[in-house]
Amino acid sequence: MEKLYSLRAAYIHVMAAIPSAILLCTSCSDGDGKPMVHVNNSPAGTYRDYLYDIRRLENLPVDTLAERLKQWQAVRDSVFLRLEHDTLAMLHQNAVEDCRRLHDSIRMEFSRLALSRPRTYKDMLAVKERVSLYAADKELHSAADAIRPFFVSLDCNPPYRGSKQQVMKAYRTLLAETICDDIRCLADLTAYIKKEDAAFRAFLSHLHHLDGEELADITRDTERCCSLVFLAAERNDITYREAMIYLAMRTNRRLILNARTCIDDIRDNKVRTPIQAQAYIWMILQPYSSLDSFCISLLSPDERKHLDALAMQTPDAFRVLSRILHTGGTRLDELPGMLIEAYIHTL
Repeated sequence: MEKLYSLRAAYIHVMAAIPSAILLCTSCSDGDGKPMVHVNNSPAGTYRDYLYDIRRLENLPVDTLAERLKQWQAVRDSVFLRLEHDTLAMLHQNAVEDCRRLHDSIRMEFSRLALSRPRTYKDMLAVKERVSLYAADKELHSAADAIRPFFVSLDCNPPYRGSKQQVMKAYRTLLAETICDDIRCLADLTAYIKKEDAAFRAFLSHLHHLDGEELADITRDTERCCSLVFLAAERNDITYREAMIYLAMRTNRRLILNARTCIDDIRDNKVRTPIQAQAYIWMILQPYSSLDSFCISLLSPDERKHLDALAMQTPDAFRVLSRILHTGGTRLDELPGMLIEAYIHTL
């Protein structure tokens, strides 16, 4: 279980995100219990038959696409696990190259299917949620449920108050003090998250005034604070499970708060310049591009509903931003499908 929560580098990168392979020995199902195709005994033959099956598909609704992607993960794990157990060196190398080429071809077919009909931002979230390897991890969800009341309580903690300059100074001071004092136990971690959350919400209240503001030091020091959490885990001051879950749930909350603020600012006509519009597009896209399978599996039902509501409002927000950018927004409707396609290329 500890290996699952030691994916530290990915989460330091996402700040601003392996269960056992499923073995398929002879055949795959289409979800109705019916075999898809005859599968021969070689790994490459299994993958080749699977590619043939995928090539026959057209115009899949998002639920079916997600189930097929999940199925692909199972087939892929089975194929490459069998290759690892191949004891014939020359044949193994040839088979590995064949399977890699077939893997790329299957991925291209799934890209085609992702773009085969209009998609929505809700579809993007649904695909990630359904395909997540952690979706059925009851132990993980139980641990997250025990921690969730802490994150709910953050809403009762008032944000910092003051001008933009005062809020930015307080934010920088908090990060500097955390780096100096270190994070040495779970109490230190929760205290840091509580204070940082109040600073971050105050920061968001001034978001529309921050174009041109130098923020690289805040990003750098935030990453350093998160690194302290994993150093504490390496010292066994906290567990890797605690480190991973607390930081993932923190990331979820920050992404939702940030996207919510962006859409509210657009609605209230606070975004007026092209530089602002470009920054807001990037920030609104973060939940769809940055939430990995671990983070998305830890979303609470309320957070999931909140994200779906934001997803519904995103197209209108982007149309406003495209007018500010004078781009015409000719491909805005294609963006969710392109995001799903990009996600498929990470699988």
